[in-house]
Amino acid sequence: MSRKFTPPRAFLLDLDGTLYVGPRLMEATPRFLAALRERSIPHIFLTNNSSQSAREYYEKLVNRGIDLTIDQVLTSGDSAIRYLKKALGNPRVYLVGTPSLEDDFLRAGFTLDEDDPQCVVLGFDTGITYRKLEIAARHLYRGVPYFATQPDITCITERGLTPDVGVFIAGLKIMTGREPEILGKPSIVMIDAAMERMGLASLEGVAMVGDQLDTDITMGVVNGLISILLLSGETSLEKAQQFHLKPTHIFDHIGILLEKMLQTSTA
Repeated sequence: MSRKFTPPRAFLLDLDGTLYVGPRLMEATPRFLAALRERSIPHIFLTNNSSQSAREYYEKLVNRGIDLTIDQVLTSGDSAIRYLKKALGNPRVYLVGTPSLEDDFLRAGFTLDEDDPQCVVLGFDTGITYRKLEIAARHLYRGVPYFATQPDITCITERGLTPDVGVFIAGLKIMTGREPEILGKPSIVMIDAAMERMGLASLEGVAMVGDQLDTDITMGVVNGLISILLLSGETSLEKAQQFHLKPTHIFDHIGILLEKMLQTSTA
């Protein structure tokens, strides 16, 4: 059951299933974002899809009529880069990822190294091959630190559900017994990156809004955020009620969240 609604002071916003579904922008999305801007409420757009860069997501959102700056887009790839630079400097990385993700790592100063990496990073690679997994497994067997951009099992595309990073995490675990440290949702690492982007220090009053239980809601609940589940994406009410973690609020779609905000701001 949803609790009494108190307007958050900042928002972490999931994208697909939350602000839009596939190619279709949710009807209330422009009005919701306009309300945030009018009230000077900090907000940032998060995606666990590391196959595309923040620039590509920014252009996609602008083309859908969303008013934002590129600094308001944070991908799980961005979160991974920030964490690894802070933790390891500019390490040699064996990266399993798309050319777009590789470009992001190279621009950030990393060296991509198949032979003697200081860490393995598993990203969402739509061109993954047997050879890439074989090389990753070889380095995992010899104890190289192991990270992944996201744990998602499936990704929603215009073609339907497709395999995501979690599928390859599972395969490598069966083979090597190892699991990666996750650097995107639901990790605190991604929250830290988002808070830094927004210039905020305290998590008090910050909301995570999304449609995924295992990533969006888990990240919110475990880390003490206001967690707002929208039923406009992958999750049904029945599935939410059976989940072991309970969101602060459950709404059908972003329009209901907007109504709640407007009601409380005029009360």
